[in-house]
Amino acid sequence: MIEMAFEIDLVGVVVDVAITSRQWSADATLFAVSADGSRITATHASMGAAGPSRGIAAITKRYAGPPLPENPDARRRVLDAYRVQRHDVEDAMNQLLGRDPEMHRPPRLSWDALIELLAEHGKVVTEEELIAMPFVFEFPAESLAAFEKA
Repeated sequence: MIEMAFEIDLVGVVVDVAITSRQWSADATLFAVSADGSRITATHASMGAAGPSRGIAAITKRYAGPPLPENPDARRRVLDAYRVQRHDVEDAMNQLLGRDPEMHRPPRLSWDALIELLAEHGKVVTEEELIAMPFVFEFPAESLAAFEKA
């Protein structure tokens, strides 16, 4: 029997997030899903990111909360009270993968573990092809709970 190369339907990442009063950190593991629903996952975390968990520095790309007040002091208070959100972590992951053309692209992207895994399954793919594919984020329940407590 001839084994067919893994045909990718979508790619994604499982993101494990920990949040303390001062910092958030995330370890992420890439995966690919084929059209028939089979899934292959990198054997180790492919990338990681971290940042402040509070204040304006917790915003990775852009503020996405309620409208900011016009008054500068009130605006600063709202931004000082900001807590890291899921989209901030997603923005950090997208940056590491070169998936966001509006963000600075790091000199080395984080696709290597998935590219190697796909090659082992007979599928040769480039970073640019992976960037162009449908993409999903998965956050375990513990990670989602961490955002609620942040």
